[in-house]
Order: sequence, then structure tokens, then C-alpha cells
Amino acid sequence: MKHLFFALTLTAVAAAAPPEQDRKAILAMAGNHAVDFHFQETVPVAPGYKLKEGSYDESAHEIVKVVEDSPERIALQHILVVKDKKGETKIIKHWAQVWTWQDTEILDYCGEDGVHNWKKVKLSQDEAAGTWSQLVTQVDDTPRYEGYGRWVHKMGESSWQSSPTRRPLPRREYTKRDDYDYLLVTNRHTITPIGWVHFQDNRKIVDREDEDKQVLCYEEGLNSYVRAEVPQGKAALDWWAEHGAFWDEVRTFWISAGESTEKSFSYTTSKDGESLSKLMKEMQDNPPEKGQVAERLQPFVIADK
Repeated sequence: MKHLFFALTLTAVAAAAPPEQDRKAILAMAGNHAVDFHFQETVPVAPGYKLKEGSYDESAHEIVKVVEDSPERIALQHILVVKDKKGETKIIKHWAQVWTWQDTEILDYCGEDGVHNWKKVKLSQDEAAGTWSQLVTQVDDTPRYEGYGRWVHKMGESSWQSSPTRRPLPRREYTKRDDYDYLLVTNRHTITPIGWVHFQDNRKIVDREDEDKQVLCYEEGLNSYVRAEVPQGKAALDWWAEHGAFWDEVRTFWISAGESTEKSFSYTTSKDGESLSKLMKEMQDNPPEKGQVAERLQPFVIADK
């Protein structure tokens, strides 16, 4: 787990426990939802760039389950319930969001295709005071991005907005595009009477050796979560009851391999011809003996830097 370092000289405000209103807002994102995902490029910035036509739109049902709840850390696991091409229900472990109160270390993506490099950004106690970090993990529990910001509760609205954060290309584009290198994103989560929404203000960045860094274009993202009955919702929870212990072990590995280390770290998505995603699928379906998960994942960690 991440550690929070408190100096004896912290003010009473900075040293205080997280506001219960903040925790209530985070926990309000749990539950069963109908979800609409929408992304659309909006403004070309680089000379000669033409916006991608149309938008990316998908709908699904998703269960958001509280898998960790301590006073200063909350983890929410997303589980997708979708139909495959044959019309059969599939249950998919999706992303997770891990919230940490007054976090003093933030992961910043600085990788490239196939190799994911993460450096540690150190926050001062003053910078971290009153804020929550949000670490978002990918389907294999490796980091996706992390930012920090304050929950604001005014005029009946509860919203959290992140610092700008870098992240790898999204799954919807990383196999289809090579004209930019990462996203620079500001996230906002807002609780609504019927669920919650996730706004994303995205900039697609070209950042290459011997070239001037530039913004390719802007993109808007709006993911809407509306509380609803989820078909096969019980089956999804049963699936997590069966596989959750394995994924806890995976998450523990990535925490020890990178999130809680003093140095930055890197990992690769392929090692000796074996892909990380394929290995995860194999281990999920046939969990190895306790302790062997870390042994099988360790070769994918390149080195501390």
C-alpha cells in the first residue's frame, strides 16, 4: 500500500482525517450502472492535422465494487457485463480506481509503445494537504494514470478535478494510430442524483526525440454512469468472488513492484515472446499456487530507475 508521510509540524488542517463528505462522494460511485462512453476530437492544433471523423461511442453495463475501504484509502473495482458477437453474456474485469488521501507520491507516465516507464513525482506536504490522488489501473492492474486534486462540495454539487496527467494511448487507439505518443488529460468526476459522470479534457501529444513537442489536437471524453439493474449482475459478483483473491495478489505485486517503491519503475508488455495480457488471462483461468503470481510477473519488470 502507499504510505502517507506526516511531519510533526503539519497544521491541524493538513493532518486532519479526510472529510466524510469526500469519502461519501467516492463511495457513491459504487453500485450497478448503465454506462455510455463517448470520445470525440474537437479542435485541431498541429498544422495540417485533420480531426478524426465521427466519435467513439460504446454502451455497457458495469458493476463498481468497493474492494478496499480504510479511512484514507478507497479502491473501486469496475466489472463489465457485455454481450459478445454471439449474443452471450461476458464478464470482464475492467479498470479500477484507487483513492488515497494526502498522497505525497504520484506516478507520471513517460513511456513508449511496449515499454511503460513511470517516474515518481514527489509532492510537498503543503501540495498534498486536503487532496486525494486517484490511481487508475488497467485491466491487468498495471498503472494507467494517476492525478491528484480536491473534492469540492458547493451549490449541491460534489466534484473532484485532477491535475493534468500523462497516460498511454487508449485501448481504442493504441493498435490503430502512431501519430501521437500519449494523452495529457484533466479528469473531473461529478456525482449526480442518478449516478455520476467522468469528464475528460484530453490533449493528444507528439513528443519525440529531435522534434519539438506539440499538441496534435483536443478531444473531449464523457462517460456517464446511471444507476440501473445490471443483467447477470449477480453472476458478475459471483465471478469476482471466485477470482478476486487472484487479482488481490496481482494488485499486491504491482504495488510492491512500483507503486510503493522509492524509485521510478518500468515494465514491458511482452517478454521472451510471451505477452503480459495472455499470461494474465492464463493465470486468471488457472490461478497458480500462492506466491507464484509474483514469480511469473517479475520478469516483466525491467528495472528501477
